[in-house]
Amino acid sequence: MQAYNKSELENYFLTEEAKKLYQKKFLSKGQLQNISAQLIQLKSNSNIFFRIGFFLLGNFLFSSVISAFAVILLQMISDQYQIIFFLYAVVAYIGLEVLVRMKFFRHGLDDAFLLSAQFSFLIGIGILTEAVLPVLIAMLVLGVFFAIRFINTISALLAFIGLVGIFFNLIVEHDVMPKFYLSFVGLILAILVYFLVVHLIKNQNFYPYFKTFDTIRIASLLLGYLSMNYLVVRELSESLMNLEITNKSDVPLAFVFYGLTFLIPLFYLFLGIKWKDKLVLYTGLATLAFGFYSIRHYYYFFPIEYVMVISGILLFGFAYLIIQQLKNKTEGVTFQPDRDSDDSLLFNAQAILSLANATTPAPTQTNPMEFGGGGFSGGGAGEKF
Repeated sequence: MQAYNKSELENYFLTEEAKKLYQKKFLSKGQLQNISAQLIQLKSNSNIFFRIGFFLLGNFLFSSVISAFAVILLQMISDQYQIIFFLYAVVAYIGLEVLVRMKFFRHGLDDAFLLSAQFSFLIGIGILTEAVLPVLIAMLVLGVFFAIRFINTISALLAFIGLVGIFFNLIVEHDVMPKFYLSFVGLILAILVYFLVVHLIKNQNFYPYFKTFDTIRIASLLLGYLSMNYLVVRELSESLMNLEITNKSDVPLAFVFYGLTFLIPLFYLFLGIKWKDKLVLYTGLATLAFGFYSIRHYYYFFPIEYVMVISGILLFGFAYLIIQQLKNKTEGVTFQPDRDSDDSLLFNAQAILSLANATTPAPTQTNPMEFGGGGFSGGGAGEKF
């Protein structure tokens, strides 16, 4: 199913692990170069800016190709013009397979053809059916196919969006169940997807997809929180269920959404510390901040300057307590710096400050050839005969 050679993929991920070990000071630069020289490398770009640049170049190349096709095909096609988008998708897919044979992987050029193939096909489906549900189903199927075959994270994310969109469309547009249950369906779907991905991560044979799995984990955590967030639930209730919320009324089961707006981020923080998982921990911090914003959006307890001061004091106290608990730990979640952190700037600053504060006596210039006294320089006679 995978488009890439297994041994070449293994070499790519071995090189990536070697780079991580080099950043964490476990390998020297010479050892890293030796490892990279011994392995056959795929053509990839680890620098995100270079990858974006080649992505734009690939889009320009693809647009040039389809422009030539459009000049010929638009004269032959009169009514069924949606066919041209399917032809564009075929051209993009063929170009992608050619780039794969040329060993391009996460390079930028292959990303351009990969996304062009998917979006061209989805546009063709949309024009042909004039409905949203077929497009979402095609997004799910194509996303899964491209994510598995080409190990692409964006395709996996598109598949996740398509899956969520299918349930959303069935409930909102086709009335499969009352719209009130939309939030709970989103929460259940997020839980199922998250634990499915966690189960797949345990299989080491899926190591090429670990970065993709992490992205889907973050997306499912955010989906689970946003499904229960008070601001999201209230806005959707007003737009989908035509509820008029005033000072004397609120959304159904409002106390549940009020509580989960803060309980879910705290639960994420607890799990992140317990599981020693940075992704869950950072997601908990982000959702907690959004939870405060959600309540602040509707209720103004204090002026904004008071809120900022009180929040700063609370965050400082919370950070101090956490630091006191973690500063002596040497494993798991600790306050010790990561080995892959770049401390060179800090060390250089410390060295400069040390040199600036060092107290050294001012040098005195003396001439070893003193004049006078009848010495070697003959500067005159002294008192001795």
